[in-house]
Amino acid sequence: MIRRMKVMSKVSVLLGILLVLVGLVGAIWGGWIAYRQFLALDALRSAPADKPVLQLLVAALGLLLGGFLLGLGIGRPRKEVAPIPVPPNQPSA
Repeated sequence: MIRRMKVMSKVSVLLGILLVLVGLVGAIWGGWIAYRQFLALDALRSAPADKPVLQLLVAALGLLLGGFLLGLGIGRPRKEVAPIPVPPNQPSA
């Protein structure tokens, strides 16, 4: 059972890292769309009306789930050292 937990925590960490990367790419993509819109409005020009709502939702979901899975995988329980049993004192005869 302990082996299975180690494998699950490694899978959780890897999946969490992947989701965080997807979230970061989505955030950069959505931010770039919003920045282009800002530049077009600032220069008083028209630009295609792209809204980065989908990209930012994907980014938020990826970062949220990725952070959760990373925390789950990293914060797994640690091994506890079992105390060595000490035999009780025997009365001398």
